[in-house]
Amino acid sequence: MSQTVTPPTAPAPPAFGHELEMFRGEEESAQQYFFGYLATQLVPARNPEVLEKMRETPMFWRTTRYALLMSAFVVLGRIFDQDPKSLHNIDKLMMAVSASIGALSRAGLQQRRVVQGMTPVDAAAYASTKYDLTTDDVRAMRKEVAKWRKVYEATYRDIRHKIFAHKSVSSADADALMAKTNIDEMKEILGFLHALYRSLFQLHSNGLMPDLTPIVFDMPPVTLGWGPSAAAEHMFREAGDLLYGTIDVE
Repeated sequence: MSQTVTPPTAPAPPAFGHELEMFRGEEESAQQYFFGYLATQLVPARNPEVLEKMRETPMFWRTTRYALLMSAFVVLGRIFDQDPKSLHNIDKLMMAVSASIGALSRAGLQQRRVVQGMTPVDAAAYASTKYDLTTDDVRAMRKEVAKWRKVYEATYRDIRHKIFAHKSVSSADADALMAKTNIDEMKEILGFLHALYRSLFQLHSNGLMPDLTPIVFDMPPVTLGWGPSAAAEHMFREAGDLLYGTIDVE
């Protein structure tokens, strides 16, 4: 007697809101770690008094700088990781976007506004001029993700794997890998990740057309606020305040 074999059920697509929030936590953490590291490099380089104070506790500051830089690379690795066992990464976010095209539309926005308290008439009027996400949009997003993943893999993945996650290269080889890095390029990677988050958040919340142009971080920040670049700039300012504070203490 033959037995009917039920084909395996495909896993349910990840919930968009949850994946977006997980991604926000990761990309903002990468900003904070990297810009905290930059502050510990740039502030003393520009202020000899701060540098002299840091030299009074050199082990602490060397450890802090290393820990911040290592953490930035580890988080970037998690974001771009393509291990199928990974619960959350940029690919899982894009899967959630693809599965949520119907919700990322004027009709979906209208429904969300009604749930938030708008009348159906007002919600329909509000959503009528907003943006409908298309499969072409998602395809373009995936191409941008692939583009920036190549940048990460070309220079930064080996540093994450061979220096910070595992000690698998000599000091000379580690120095050679680090010499290939570029601060502006790292800032662009982080700027793209933040632009992706901000675009998806604004699309879902306000129906705005996505714009994946990398965010340009203001460094050092002129003013402190909670704008689109707040995580990086807030961290840089707080680290700078801490470092400058060392020369105010008698």
